[in-house]
Amino acid sequence: MKISITSNAQIIKHWGKILEDYQQIKKGNHKYFKTCKELYDFYRISAKQVLKYHKRFLKSDGNIGTLLPQKRGARIGSNRTPKNVERSIIKAYRRLGLNRYELVELFKPYYLEHTPSPITVYRITRKYPLNTKEKLIIKRYEKKFPGELGHIDTYYLPKPTLIDLGQKRYGFLAGLLDDCTRITYAEYVTNIQVETVAFFLLRALSWFRRVYKIEFERILSDNGMEFTTRSKNKQVHLVEKLLTDIDIKHSYTKPYRPQTNGKIEAFWKILHREFLLPNRFTYEKELIKNLGAFLLWYNHQRRHGGLKYITPHAKLTEVLKPLPNY
Repeated sequence: MKISITSNAQIIKHWGKILEDYQQIKKGNHKYFKTCKELYDFYRISAKQVLKYHKRFLKSDGNIGTLLPQKRGARIGSNRTPKNVERSIIKAYRRLGLNRYELVELFKPYYLEHTPSPITVYRITRKYPLNTKEKLIIKRYEKKFPGELGHIDTYYLPKPTLIDLGQKRYGFLAGLLDDCTRITYAEYVTNIQVETVAFFLLRALSWFRRVYKIEFERILSDNGMEFTTRSKNKQVHLVEKLLTDIDIKHSYTKPYRPQTNGKIEAFWKILHREFLLPNRFTYEKELIKNLGAFLLWYNHQRRHGGLKYITPHAKLTEVLKPLPNY
């Protein structure tokens, strides 16, 4: 899509102002900002971005056209994967349904040192997505009743979401999701140690039972140390012992297969895009309060594509609807 003249002018004005402020800070003459860090936080940009545009601007002797986005893509003579190799990878991907690591092992005897890396294979498969008929072949599962399976996971806050008295704070989110309805409970926690996750799990199970009358039969997690142990005696782990005591079966995903726990991973993606990125919070209480509002909106108002565009609460109501009398 071609950028309009108005958009070009806005981009030049935006970056021109940033570079002007940056140069004044370096000279110590800026009226408001004392450090470059304050500038980056105000404009919500990184030092890497500013240095890139500043270097490009100086190299062009002050040409404002260099502030516009540059053309992207592989350069002539670069290490771009040949088209015939891409076609072979896509053909094997669609016919055999292999993941990127399996595709690399499949083609290594043929292409030897020229075999694309797993990340390159992944980008190739994303570049040529499956069509509608091929998507229907993909096996998907969804439990029929609430409480049959729960997905538990933890999520590291990737950016300084909490800003407390100028000091950037980091933390984690812990979440439990019902497979059938996608109803989700999440909390902010300062760490993901075993005791913290165990107490979170107790609160989450109590919340599901109290609010939605959902009691879980089985819970699926990855093989992280906060959820399980490599010891043969699982009962030495607090989370394992807790699930055993309350008669809930514990299942595990295969190593390096986050897709198995994909429903909770999709929730983290939605939460990151629609809650974390647009907001910054000063205190933990502010984050916790707004997280509760987000969960209420997510469970009762947001239409879910995986549920044929109805809300998780509507899915729960539909599943629990009594059968008609014949």
